[in-house]
Amino acid sequence: MHPDLSPHLHTDECNELIARLRQCHTEHNFLKFFGTCNDFDRAMRQCLKKERIENRERNKQHAIEVQRRLKEGPKERF
Repeated sequence: MHPDLSPHLHTDECNELIARLRQCHTEHNFLKFFGTCNDFDRAMRQCLKKERIENRERNKQHAIEVQRRLKEGPKERF
């Protein structure tokens, strides 16, 4: 199973792969069950995995930065 495929959630590269997979599914209603669209599906899942890993790393770095700022305390004393 894959995550939500809404266009605003993904990069242009992944959105293009998602569109290709959807087009393949509409063009090959029956053959999609026999693996006709598997290459598009694999490429899309690989792109989504790359996005997820990049987002996870970006969130981790942001959390480290926030923890560092909280540990330092306020910059100015009143």
